Amino acid sequence: MSDEAMWQCLISEPEGSIRLPVGESAEFGEWAKQTARQYLGADAPRSEVRELTSVLARVAATADLGDPTFAYAYVIDVAKALTAVYEVHDYDGDGYRSTNRLPDLLEAVLPTSPERRSVSEVNLPAGPGVRVQELLAVETGSLFKKKTMMETVTYALIPPQVDNILVFRMSWTNLVFSEALLELAQTLAESLELAETKEG
Repeated sequence: MSDEAMWQCLISEPEGSIRLPVGESAEFGEWAKQTARQYLGADAPRSEVRELTSVLARVAATADLGDPTFAYAYVIDVAKALTAVYEVHDYDGDGYRSTNRLPDLLEAVLPTSPERRSVSEVNLPAGPGVRVQELLAVETGSLFKKKTMMETVTYALIPPQVDNILVFRMSWTNLVFSEALLELAQTLAESLELAETKEG
């Protein structure tokens, strides 16, 4: 492998995915309004546009704080503006390039205090790694703080092409959709790939 090789991370974009403008210095409110209108179409009820706009602005701002390489909102139910979020991170693999060290990396870069956690080893097309599924209690609302349950599934992978660790995470709060979303997360994690980009 040439030292000059450049790699681009790719992931599939299933219907219902909306790429979030993380790291683009976007005005999230304006972006969310335009994106919701475009996604729902000109004939969509104004209430649906308003709800989706609000959700997209919030998840874009939240994802941006986590500084992912890229992130998506996945629309589960348009009428109720229910979404999941999935994102890909790229971390320095120094000292972590073995599957038994990956949970320590996740604890360092994406710390959580789960109510429940399960960890298993995986072997995906992008490389070997671990899968961590967690159930968390998170605060929602800005005025009246209340706890809601959030489920996350995280894949930390060791790609052979680069020295970094690739991390894919999907999260949602509508646990009634967990089974379908866990299947989707697995499909998305399996679709992750590093493609060599040619200069010039």
